[in-house]
Amino acid sequence: DRWVATPLDPTALGFLLAENRRMPMHVGGLQLYKRPEGAGRNYVRDLFEEARDTTDIAPLFLKHPYRSIKTAGQWVWVEDDQFDIEHHVRHSALPKPGRVRELFELVSRLHSTRLATERPLWEWHLIEGLRDGRVAMYTKLHHSLVDGISAMRLLQSILSSDPNDRGMPSPWAKRPPGSKVGRAQEAAEQLASGQAVSAQLGALRSALGISVDAAGIPKALVKTLNKSLRNETSTLSLYAPNTILNREITASRRFAAQDWPLQRIRAIGKATGTTLNDVVLAMCSGAMRTYLIELGELPDTSLIAMVPVGLHARKPGGGGDGNAVGSIMVKLGTDLPDAESRLEA
Repeated sequence: DRWVATPLDPTALGFLLAENRRMPMHVGGLQLYKRPEGAGRNYVRDLFEEARDTTDIAPLFLKHPYRSIKTAGQWVWVEDDQFDIEHHVRHSALPKPGRVRELFELVSRLHSTRLATERPLWEWHLIEGLRDGRVAMYTKLHHSLVDGISAMRLLQSILSSDPNDRGMPSPWAKRPPGSKVGRAQEAAEQLASGQAVSAQLGALRSALGISVDAAGIPKALVKTLNKSLRNETSTLSLYAPNTILNREITASRRFAAQDWPLQRIRAIGKATGTTLNDVVLAMCSGAMRTYLIELGELPDTSLIAMVPVGLHARKPGGGGDGNAVGSIMVKLGTDLPDAESRLEA
């Protein structure tokens, strides 16, 4: 029944309402895979058809946001009674010469397009034509449906490091509740059902160390505001310099990528007593500093980065509290010329 409707939880609703033409609110991921030995010319096509022909779809991938007079103007999740898997599961081929450049150009176009709210908010693209023979998979999901960590866990649940593991299910295939994929689907499903709200609030309080005083004011919030007013690093920054980046943008997106050995980043963290995230942020800081210096536009004070935080990233068993995501404001130290000083800051 189309009218078995579930209200959107506040986090999902926020992502949906924040979206506009210039600011689509989906997340995306690109993975590259080597073909197995002996794969024939039709390998990718066969893989696509197997994924497309999935008949039993998990509820998470069937629902879409909807509102009307019947819902009193409120956004709810309803099942798509005209679900067309060929709209969501797509097969593409790159033009010659099939470089990574052509792949990034395709992903840029795909990522620039908003997901239609009259359909389930996801797409999956299988891409061939890379001249080195690799196969690319681009996935696109709306942030109201899943957060980044839930999406990654759902993807990981259908992958295997064992080359002899075959017949892995599609992410959208309905699985038994106790299976690995089923648990991942259930975890992502909770975010839209409202079950996760109280857990999210508890996680946020725990993550920020919030306790409430007699007046009902969170002490951590008061401390955060005081530090912000003194222009100290905190989860809320009231001091961010204007830069050439502070202007309206269009909906167009350009996808680019670079890679570094993970063991090298971890080694830097171990040698300096910092985390992997600290090192990555310091790398971003150095890149932004170099870029703005080249343009003669580096501000005297540090850039501020809003860093998303998965509130259940370390929970045993993968969490399962849905779209539990927060953010903190981090001074990047772009005003510091020394790389070690930026990392320390």
